[in-house]
Formats: sequence, structure tokens, C-alpha cells
Amino acid sequence: MKPICLFGLVLAFVVPSGDAAAELTVNGDFETGDISGWTSFASPAQTFAVTSDSKTGSFAGELFNDVSGSALVVKQANLGVGLVTAGETILISFDAKGAETSGGVAFAEFFSEIAGGGTSANPILGSGPLALTNDYQRFSFSPVTGPDVSGGITLQFNAATGANVGSTSRLFIDNVSVARISAVPEPASAALAGLISCGMLLRRRR
Repeated sequence: MKPICLFGLVLAFVVPSGDAAAELTVNGDFETGDISGWTSFASPAQTFAVTSDSKTGSFAGELFNDVSGSALVVKQANLGVGLVTAGETILISFDAKGAETSGGVAFAEFFSEIAGGGTSANPILGSGPLALTNDYQRFSFSPVTGPDVSGGITLQFNAATGANVGSTSRLFIDNVSVARISAVPEPASAALAGLISCGMLLRRRR
């Protein structure tokens, strides 16, 4: 009986956490040394590239926009097609810092994509521009997907400039994560399930 219970407990504690097991991003920490996994809409006059000015590891992503009255958009697009569901809570987190001049701002946006085009929800995370400083900060959000996620979900960063001449927006991002927090039981829950299973086995053998 003891070996059976020990086995059950071991299984319970080795179950990976929901955050780790349900990660949807590709190269969210830029440690490939390039921007693979990211979709960029940078114009020839704008820049999206890796930088060694990172929060952790060797690399981060840097958006720089000095084209007045424009947007520099990069995204992790159409994640979790066939996995994410309508009304599901998604955990989004990232490290970011930056600086803007003359009306420049930076946003993080979340889209519930509809297959074939369009979105069923598209909130700006934090309901406004990111409150950036010259030092990396950790940002965390828990948006809920819209009624149609047949095209997956998208996390988008937008370094936008104002119409003023000389307006700029610079955004550094690192350790970007988009995770399905409800996809896999947390270790504590799995451990509890293991204990319950052991108790049931012991009771049956008495």
C-alpha cells in the first residue's frame, strides 16, 4: 500500500504548473538573438530589433519610432488556435521600459481573433498607455477572451508617436508571456488530488 501512495504523491508533485505548461508565446524572451516568432509592421524608417539592454538573459526587443503621427506595431499573433476558448481568462505578463517625447506613447493590446478576419474583443491592457520609466517594470494583466476566438488570440505592442515634429516612442520588452492559466492544475491542486487518491486506495484495502 505504501508504494502505491508514494507513487501517487510523486505523480502529483511532478505535474507542471499551469503557467509553464500552457505558455503560448514563441521567443517571448528574445533569447534566440533575433525577432523570430514576432510579426512586425515596422516601416523602413522605424526599428524593431533585439538589444542587449535586457531585463534578464542576453537579449530583449526594442521598438523605436521617430516618424511623427505613426504607429510601430509588433505582435505575437493568432496564438492558441483550437486551444483557447471563449470567456477564458488569459495571463499576460512582460517586463518593459521606455521613453517618449512630444506626445509619444506605448500601448499593449489584446485581441480575440475571429478566423477569416476581425476580432470579437480588443481591449487596451491597462485601459491606456503603459506607464513606462527608464527602468524595467513587470506588467501583468488578466484579460478575458471574447465570444469568438476561432482565430486564436494576439498580444500587440504599439509604439505610437504624436503629430508633433520630433515626437518619438521607444519601448523595450522582455520576458513576454501569454499563458492559459486554467489549462493544467497547479501543483498544489495536483498534490491534493494525489492525497485523495491515496486515501481512497488505503480505504479500499482495509
